[in-house]
Amino acid sequence: MTPHNATYQLGASDTVLLTVKAQLARLGYSVGDASSPDFDAALDATIRHFQQRRGLFSDGILGQQTFDQIELARHQLGDRVLRFDPVRNFRGDDVAALQEKLSGLGLYAARIDFIFAETTDAAVRELQKNLGLNVDGVAGPRTLRGLDAVTRGSASGSIFALQEKVRLQSSGPSLAGRTFVIDAAPQLPMTDDATLIETYESQSSDYSADIAQRIAGRLAAVGASPFVLDGTKQGASDLLDSRASTLISVSQDMHTNSSANGLATFYFGTANGQPSPVGKRLADLVQREILSRTDFRDCGTHARSWKSLHEYSTPTVHIVVGYITHEGDRDRLHSARVRDSIAESVAVSLQRLYLTEAVDPDTGAVDLIALREMLDRKSS
Repeated sequence: MTPHNATYQLGASDTVLLTVKAQLARLGYSVGDASSPDFDAALDATIRHFQQRRGLFSDGILGQQTFDQIELARHQLGDRVLRFDPVRNFRGDDVAALQEKLSGLGLYAARIDFIFAETTDAAVRELQKNLGLNVDGVAGPRTLRGLDAVTRGSASGSIFALQEKVRLQSSGPSLAGRTFVIDAAPQLPMTDDATLIETYESQSSDYSADIAQRIAGRLAAVGASPFVLDGTKQGASDLLDSRASTLISVSQDMHTNSSANGLATFYFGTANGQPSPVGKRLADLVQREILSRTDFRDCGTHARSWKSLHEYSTPTVHIVVGYITHEGDRDRLHSARVRDSIAESVAVSLQRLYLTEAVDPDTGAVDLIALREMLDRKSS
């Protein structure tokens, strides 16, 4: 757009400024008299504003850095078809916007650099593969429409959420034939107080194992294939990375403060990244169902980056059912009726995970068998 190292400032006059004004005007900036080649006060104010917005030193001098930023800002995402050109890379705000969207989906992990190079090409191809589009690396209208569909709004702002939604909807509501892994000995961050562990660990393990077996019994009754881990996960790795629909972990917490109590459910997620969509949905369901059937205190659902929550590709939730160090929670867990209610809640939550809103009953309204009968009536 300008000879290398040329600079312009207030008082200058050059035909190149006509192009500068035209480009800034297209970006929504007021440039005064767009037909004048003069660097007047209006253009000076606009250049300073532009520089400030782009993170440049706001000195009103139109030099190489400012020219480069104006050039980058020429195109918005969708203005042109983007692709990897090894001879002359596409550069611009549209490329940066594409990179930011891909980054938000977890497909692009490099620096936002405004350059459509190999890393961006690979991310676009991964997007296309996940969306079922032709994998050619070209960010054209179809690819951008697909990208917009999965980034529009909080409910569909993740390609993982889109994949899981398609997978859930296409697999039907039945639990029959599905494999569910239940772990009664998860590796959770708990107290390192040796005395508490020695006092309560055995009792806690017994309660968790009993709940796990009760969950498994309910799932088996409707034709699912429950797999209860023995605490080692030996032989389960392939199952957890392939056939298993979900991994459910059940435990109790411990605390030196004996008043600590309540129910909490955890799923994978980080502060800046997308959570596991199935994990979050299932955690919310489990929390609500257990609370509706018992009187545990609600400690909420929480995203955590624990290894145990992302060690396998299978969506995972950890259900921390009370504090074994709290007398009231211990009394609840000692009740077979309460443990049965917890198991029923988890089984119903797993069923509700595969239902559409049209056939999803109120929380705590039905047990698993009644829910299955309701579904059978609707399908007949």
